[in-house]
Amino acid sequence: MTSASHVCPDSRSRRLTLRRGGALVASLAVVSALVLVLGPAFVWPAFIFPLVLAAIFFFELGSLAVTIWLGNFLVFYYSLRTPATADTVRQTLVGIALFLLAGLLLGRVQRRHHASETMLAASSLTDRLTGLYNYGTFVDYLHGEVTKIDRYGGELTLLMLDLDHFKQFNDQFGHAAGNDLLRTVGSTLRSLVRDADLPARYGGEEFAVLIRGDESDGYEIGERLRHAVQATTVPVPGKSDASVTISVGVASYPAGASDETDLVERADAALYESKRRGRNRVTISHGAAGRSVVPASLTA
Repeated sequence: MTSASHVCPDSRSRRLTLRRGGALVASLAVVSALVLVLGPAFVWPAFIFPLVLAAIFFFELGSLAVTIWLGNFLVFYYSLRTPATADTVRQTLVGIALFLLAGLLLGRVQRRHHASETMLAASSLTDRLTGLYNYGTFVDYLHGEVTKIDRYGGELTLLMLDLDHFKQFNDQFGHAAGNDLLRTVGSTLRSLVRDADLPARYGGEEFAVLIRGDESDGYEIGERLRHAVQATTVPVPGKSDASVTISVGVASYPAGASDETDLVERADAALYESKRRGRNRVTISHGAAGRSVVPASLTA
């Protein structure tokens, strides 16, 4: 799936990592300066803060980096002052080892906690069966994209897709095979849409793909998806495999719809026009926003 890049894009993640790295380096510099002023007795309590910060931000790797910084800082510190005695060196090495162990344990706990939170967040955004975004995520993203277009301009296109004769497929081969089919179609959508597009399971056997672009872009993607699904097969009881087709409806905003609700309604109307005209085709809803349109059906 286009990873939750729509919710947390890669560029935003990189910026967050850079900010966290900057905050960690700044804390290490401040703590090091304080120790230089206050003396070595404050090394361990002072460096606890950047250690915890590193474990929270970067897990075990962060704890290791802070420990390396600490070791080098102590070498630098003692090189500026009276050379360390054997006892001081021994105590310092033991302290660094314990410091590293505590940091690694803290980082491991934080990483597991982060992984659990990530899985929980993903489960609330995606459909369990297909792995695509769920209806709620789709609605939120659609609203956000329409708001961006109203503010900055651009074109947004919605594809509504429905599996043809899915009820008959379920009745003939069983619900387990139907679920396998939905999973396979979900995987097909994920593999064919662009990173900037949002594929979602709209409900039942109906899917939606939201793209940046006009209706011609939507038609092109719709045809690509239609051919891919038609060529997809799943194993079913009593046969080696079976396949289905999809019908697609395409509508754009703002050229062809007045708001997000109208966009969904027009794409849905175009979808059912595809059904009415024989299924396994892509239909575009043409027309300016605010006036009735006659869907135009296009087939490969």
